[in-house]
Amino acid sequence: MRIKYLTLALLAGCAVLPLAVAAQEEEAPRPFVYSTYFECDSTDEWLADAIVDQLIKPVYDAAVEDGSISSWGWLSHHTGGHWRRDLYHVAPTFEAMWTASEAMGEKIDAANAAASAKFGAICHTHDDYIWQWVIGSSPDASDATATGGVSQYLVCDMARQGRADELMAAAAPIYNRHIAAGELVSWGWLEHVVGGEYRRLLTLRGATNMNALVAWGAINDELDAEQAAGMAELNEICDSHQDYVWNIVH
Repeated sequence: MRIKYLTLALLAGCAVLPLAVAAQEEEAPRPFVYSTYFECDSTDEWLADAIVDQLIKPVYDAAVEDGSISSWGWLSHHTGGHWRRDLYHVAPTFEAMWTASEAMGEKIDAANAAASAKFGAICHTHDDYIWQWVIGSSPDASDATATGGVSQYLVCDMARQGRADELMAAAAPIYNRHIAAGELVSWGWLEHVVGGEYRRLLTLRGATNMNALVAWGAINDELDAEQAAGMAELNEICDSHQDYVWNIVH
């Protein structure tokens, strides 16, 4: 199961954070996330999951153990668009993330080329994205108590997406209140580095999918009540989106 890696030259399109957010985050880690979103044959998804358990999980677990990556995950589709699975890994730097991607792919192919090919036949189409952390509660995405969550993929005006980051930084205390209350396990706001049309990613994880959805609804109500103007501006900048509810398998 070799991921088709994208060229480093595409990094020229990486957005620069506005000074206000950059200053806020300069002492905090801003790791990179490599996500591969798969379209799979729904009749054989169970077999793809089994291949992940038997072939991919040991390689990714070993990479966490030796420090090559910070964490990784395998998510299955519950509700949303055409993506059926998401395989991602997190590393503190772009170089570490990229090097780990190639090394893990080679180990997976070497361990069982036939199983790797079978996985590719089941999950036959994919979209690659590289994200970088902007703000949130769990930069390394190691949310051991979460079993589900919501991801919102946003299409934004590239000329004003830095302003969207500032508005999310202003909204952060409301999200954090729900972390402190135990209603959410984590949340995050990530920026596009490489990939398709989505420029920002909002993630919320909960003990269950329902916990995440209920907390998200409460957060949106509070944002409308306390930061209506800011949220209206954010919705103008990022005026299209796709929501997913994911089950956290690993």
